Amino acid sequence: MKKSTMIFSVFILLLTFSIGAYAATKYNFTFDGKKQSMDVQLINNKAYVPLNAVTELFGGEVTYDSKSKTYAVTSNSTGSTTAQNGLSKTIDNVTVKIDKVVQDSDSLKVYVTYINNSDNKINTTDSLTRIVANGKQYSYNTEFNFERWYKKDVPHADSYIEPGVTEENVIFFEPVNADSINIALTVKWEDYRFNHVKITK
Repeated sequence: MKKSTMIFSVFILLLTFSIGAYAATKYNFTFDGKKQSMDVQLINNKAYVPLNAVTELFGGEVTYDSKSKTYAVTSNSTGSTTAQNGLSKTIDNVTVKIDKVVQDSDSLKVYVTYINNSDNKINTTDSLTRIVANGKQYSYNTEFNFERWYKKDVPHADSYIEPGVTEENVIFFEPVNADSINIALTVKWEDYRFNHVKITK
């Protein structure tokens, strides 16, 4: 075999291994309940994914300025630690938003908005709601809530919400000695969790 032919053969072999090592492979990703299949390149045990695809999963947008050669990412984050600014999380086109958490001597009130952009009705399942404060868990109390719904003019969402409907709700708990709480709600049998939500007193 001629030397030039051997060098060319080795070059093709190395190119083949190189392409195989860095070739993109389809993987399934889940971000905040949103599922999508995207190309992933595994390089030195690190996963590299397309910036646009990941950003769009979070409801964001990627723009590129060719003059400055700059990519700008505008996010629509569902994670905020200030309840007064509104915390929201979307799973399968169903959004749960914590509007605010207010506490007085009577109760701690979690103000929630349900937005059903799915094609099916959803169950709100208030009875599965729980909060955590100072390492202690507080579960939903049916009697405690009923008395406050009945005596006060507060929003009360239906047990089932039809497609395209937005409803507000207030969930009551006994007062807690804390500045912030963690909240876990179950909607459409999916867990919606919000951590470090500030309490207004």
